Amino acid sequence: MKKKLYILGLGLAFFAGGLIAGGSWLSANPNPGGAEDPLVSRSYVDMRINEVMQLINVQGVGNQANTEAIINEILADITGFFGSSIGGGQFTPVHVNAGQTILGGEGVEIIRRSGAATAHVPGQDGIVNATTGHDLDHGHPISANQLLIIPRQDGRGVRATADSWFIIRGEFTIVTQ
Repeated sequence: MKKKLYILGLGLAFFAGGLIAGGSWLSANPNPGGAEDPLVSRSYVDMRINEVMQLINVQGVGNQANTEAIINEILADITGFFGSSIGGGQFTPVHVNAGQTILGGEGVEIIRRSGAATAHVPGQDGIVNATTGHDLDHGHPISANQLLIIPRQDGRGVRATADSWFIIRGEFTIVTQ
C-alpha cells in the first residue's frame, strides 16, 4: 500500500512540475498576433498615424501643413522599404515586333506571354530567371511565363525573335537594333 501511495505521489509531483514548466514556456513564447507579439497591417498603421495627426492638431503643436509633410515623408519611407507591393507597381502588357529589344531599368520584371525571345546581355553578367533560379546569358531563349529580373540598368533586356507579348513592371525602353 505504501508503495502505491509513493508511486502516486511521485506521479502527481511530475504532473505538477510539468504544468509549471509548461506555463513558463508558454509565457516565454507568446502567440503570434497576441499582446506580447502583435501582427499589424497597413490599415492599422494608417489608423495610428491619423490618431497622432489629430492629437498634434488638437494640441496645436506645429502647423498642419508641416505635420502632413512629416507624415507623408514617413509613409514614403515605409512604401520605399516595402517596395512596389504597397499601392502600385502594376504590370503593363507590351507588344514587341520581331527584331525589337526591350531594355530594362534596374529591378524591372519581365514575363513573356507569347511569341519568341532571347536574352539580350551586352556584358558578362546575365538576366535573373527568378522562376528557375538561373542566370540567362546573351542569346539564351526566354521561356513563356517565367519571371525575369533585370538587375542593373546597363543595357540588359529581352530581344524579340518573333512578334511577342510581354507583361512588364518597371521602367523600360523599346529599341530597334
